[in-house]
Amino acid sequence: MKSIILILSILFTVQLSAADKDQIFKAMQDELDRSLNELHIEGLEKAYYIEYKLVISNIYSIESSLGSIVSIEKQPTARLNVKVRVGDYKFDNTNFFDFSSSFFGSSDDEESFKRRRVSFNPDYSTLRRELWLSTDAAYKEAAEIYSKKVAALKNKIRKDTTHDFLTAKQENYVRMDQAPSYNEQELINLMKDLSAEYKAFKNIQTSSVNMEYIVEDVFYMNSEGSSFVIRDWYTGLESAATGQSDDGMPMGNFVTFFAEDPSSLPAKDSLLKAMSECGRILSETINAPAAEDDYSGPVLFTGKAAAELFAQNFAPNLITQREPVSEATFGSDDGSKAFQTKIGGRVLPEFFDLYDDPYMKNYDETILAGHYEIDDEAVKAQKVDLVKGGYLKALLSERIPTKRVRESNGHKRGGAAMFSNLMLTKSETEESSNKFVSYDSLKARMMQLCKDRELPYGIVVKNVLNKNIFITTMFRQNPGLISFPRGAGKFLPTEVYKVYPDGREELVRGFTGKAFTVRSFKDIILAGEEHYAYNMLANAVISPFISGGDSYLTSSIIIPDLLFEDGELYLENEDFDKTPILNNPLTIE
Repeated sequence: MKSIILILSILFTVQLSAADKDQIFKAMQDELDRSLNELHIEGLEKAYYIEYKLVISNIYSIESSLGSIVSIEKQPTARLNVKVRVGDYKFDNTNFFDFSSSFFGSSDDEESFKRRRVSFNPDYSTLRRELWLSTDAAYKEAAEIYSKKVAALKNKIRKDTTHDFLTAKQENYVRMDQAPSYNEQELINLMKDLSAEYKAFKNIQTSSVNMEYIVEDVFYMNSEGSSFVIRDWYTGLESAATGQSDDGMPMGNFVTFFAEDPSSLPAKDSLLKAMSECGRILSETINAPAAEDDYSGPVLFTGKAAAELFAQNFAPNLITQREPVSEATFGSDDGSKAFQTKIGGRVLPEFFDLYDDPYMKNYDETILAGHYEIDDEAVKAQKVDLVKGGYLKALLSERIPTKRVRESNGHKRGGAAMFSNLMLTKSETEESSNKFVSYDSLKARMMQLCKDRELPYGIVVKNVLNKNIFITTMFRQNPGLISFPRGAGKFLPTEVYKVYPDGREELVRGFTGKAFTVRSFKDIILAGEEHYAYNMLANAVISPFISGGDSYLTSSIIIPDLLFEDGELYLENEDFDKTPILNNPLTIE
């Protein structure tokens, strides 16, 4: 695609000068100093920590379908986030579950300091006013929650006296490179051509191709003296399509690409081929035979299916998660907390190592979407060896400590600790020497296991639905047609093959994955010899009872094919919506 965007014709970003940057930081520093010294309600605790974050976003997006443009948006916006902590580092207003705000919605005050809309080109006076109002609202809520937390603990004996917040080394970081431009008309033409590829598949009901180029200027300052200003940008291109078989069974398929800017996307021919392949597989799946029985046996996950399975059912457990104090006693059945007390225990086969490296920019020729250098709390990012020889060594952490993790390794992004670039690779143990084999060898081992268990076929999964694609694209295309399975260890495969003893692969439809919990990953018996680099938007923490993330974030997983000795796929016993009464008009000659 580099040949498409050689001429820089449009730069849509709001350009901030060095003087603008200085004025923003001066407004933050002046209001922060005033608030720390003077903001106080008699009888309530004072603020001991304040942080400001201003995010100025410039979003250019195009949506196309069947060769036509559906929408074009150019949207500069600015959001202000203010965090106030009252008390001290040992005990403050955080790590407390407030029933009223969690179950009855956020207060008006909270909406005044979280993602508050402000001018995207603010001057000193305007920003001071917004910071003043936001800090006032944040302090009042923090002081109220602190009082509730104190009251909730009056009649309890605290067994866990872990501090509420960690101190951090002061960091001051600046990266404000010029964001690349793009040629709008060339992108429009490209999107039309990509979406037109779906015209060839008459049994597909809905399809779209979407592209976003996002440039963000992020200004951060806290009362400890840390600050940063970063200009970041990335491009996401995604395509999704849905349809129904004659019996009404809904199906979908998708393909995604991530790049730094539009000019670094794959070449147009490669993108056209990817759209055509996405449509072809969905079209063939719609016409494929339905699975007749539940399946329990060996399952081989390849490429992005392995990455999605890992991201959905294993990676969320790699995040430090702290159970909050509460006014009431309740239990939370959160499947992503399995590793909180597991450090030192085996979580993968001994032939695996796993690490997270935010500094990785590329894997082979793939640009990694999870790259960053400093986290949302102005803590320098760190490479973390998570698993060595199958044994869990560490978790990804932020400045909220837990019983087992007492320091941040710079992984707070989007409101919580979050993985960036996860690499699952061969360990240095003797056991790893013959555990990474070719695709044919993986299939052969799977079929031997099937023979031993007298199973007529094995299963290969080549694609698994990404939850963000489901929410942002498939559900919007066809609301209610496809449902995302809920429950620990469940997932929705979109491309599944039965593999017979003679090596033949038969595409089938109707399976849903279940029981692939973190324990299942200990029973991987073989891995592929090649790695697949998969960029995605992911949200690692999903529990409502902990400090969860507030958005889907760019992340990457580099992973080999994975052969599980025992996996479960089941058939959904539900009635499907009827297919449209008339045929697709594209079938009319």
